[in-house]
Amino acid sequence: MKRFLSLLLALMMVLSLVPSAMGESVEDALAAAAKMTNEELYEKAKEEMSAGAQLNFYSTTSFAEKAANNFMAAYPELKLVYAEIDDVETYNILTKTIGSGVKDSADMALTQNGPDLKTYLLDEGLAHVYFPEAMKDVVAADAQDPAIVTYINSLLIYHNGNGSANVTNIWQLTEEEWKDKVFFKNPTNETVNINFLIMLTSPEWNAKLEEAYASRYGKAWEKGEFDSCALEFIDGFLANVNYTYTSASKMAAGIASGAPGNMGLFVFSKLRKVDEADRGNLTILQFENKVEGFSGFMYPIYATVFKDTECPYTCALFINYLLSEEGFAGNKSWNSSQGYYSPNKSILKPEDLEDEPYEYWLDCLVFEDMEYIDEKFIEVYEFIATRVG
Repeated sequence: MKRFLSLLLALMMVLSLVPSAMGESVEDALAAAAKMTNEELYEKAKEEMSAGAQLNFYSTTSFAEKAANNFMAAYPELKLVYAEIDDVETYNILTKTIGSGVKDSADMALTQNGPDLKTYLLDEGLAHVYFPEAMKDVVAADAQDPAIVTYINSLLIYHNGNGSANVTNIWQLTEEEWKDKVFFKNPTNETVNINFLIMLTSPEWNAKLEEAYASRYGKAWEKGEFDSCALEFIDGFLANVNYTYTSASKMAAGIASGAPGNMGLFVFSKLRKVDEADRGNLTILQFENKVEGFSGFMYPIYATVFKDTECPYTCALFINYLLSEEGFAGNKSWNSSQGYYSPNKSILKPEDLEDEPYEYWLDCLVFEDMEYIDEKFIEVYEFIATRVG
């Protein structure tokens, strides 16, 4: 009997250790991972793979697939499975699958549209933020929570077949001359576009639009039909917009091969989709002359880890990799293209690209502010939606 009790007690002690070893929460694992070296994370990640896990991740940017392939070459015992997800469907799909037990659902994702990320995933506890302590000195604090792995810009780009577009002030695009010649994806179907327009109503950008208005028309903007200068600009701009193209790739190719003089506001990196024979037809407006007001907008891609992942340490190592020069500037990855910018300040754009570093764009592009958009979305969205047509 004594022997039985001793064995039972020993068994209970062993079992009492299992929940802490097997039941470590994702949040606790990520907190521990943030303090680890990549070598330590690799060992933990291999344990996750040995237990049957694989890292399934979604991304709204296709370059993530190339980064994943480079990652697996660097860490050959780890398996990543990539799936591209459409921006419009992102949070609808994720809110339905995270924690649902669906086989091979995503462990993490690289997503745009910070306000929806906050509302639908972070505030609901479906996703967790992760950022490595070792990189806090090379990445700005506002890019750490949640972690930003790249910035992407959309720029005003035009067909130069008629010579210079002679646009030096953003208010010109609200004038009759540009009716149906400004191409832009429908903002009610493209969240980064709606976020850009909402940001124009912020105090900072409203003031800049007032300055550009005074410069263009020789008088101060005055309140009349519209409550703010930004709303008047949005009204005039959307009245001129042509919504023919439903994707940035099609817009880039269509403007390059289309009528001279047309202007598009689309993702800069999509120039890689333009036929080489047509590429010379396109001019980046900001590179021709500084535009009063703005010449485009910039938005971030966030990395978050989901609450039901079986491989939090692998997710952490992958995020570390994306933030590193090896990951961001690897073979055929983000840094090989125009229009992608790492938050890691030590990573520079290649000199042979027709591009400028991240810092260059700070004064001429509209940047997302997650909190402001979240606060003003409903108020401004209706104004915009009624003008899209």
